[in-house]
Amino acid sequence: MAFTARTGITIDRPVEEVWAYIDDPSHDVYWRPVKNLKRTGSGVGARYEGVVGVGPKDYPYVSEITHYEPPTRLAWKGISSAGWMIGSEGSYTLEQVGGGTRWTIELKLEPNTFLGRVVEPLGRAMGSRAFGSVPKRLKEAVERQPR
Repeated sequence: MAFTARTGITIDRPVEEVWAYIDDPSHDVYWRPVKNLKRTGSGVGARYEGVVGVGPKDYPYVSEITHYEPPTRLAWKGISSAGWMIGSEGSYTLEQVGGGTRWTIELKLEPNTFLGRVVEPLGRAMGSRAFGSVPKRLKEAVERQPR
């Protein structure tokens, strides 16, 4: 059974700067737990192939952009994943808050294997903590960029 996790963070940069940072796949290694990321295309229909690290294991995945509305919203769907859980769909939303940006991530997770079904209650209980340090790492990476 699928569940949705959601969290966010406020970044001390305008929406356009945060969007430019997350829209550049070369930055992903600094804030997302991904390796070997390859993007094919841009905008709606673009595909991302990579390897996501979950604990001590690495799992290949493919996702496709389904909504692309610079500089406020990006959404995707999972095409394939070798992990226990698949991020079947997700989104980033950016909102101007004062002089900064509220960045929100939402991810629908579904068990992909028998083990995924076994650990799903733990993932559901973790909720937004399932994202770990991703929001904090994004904030630090964007705010380190020169103005």
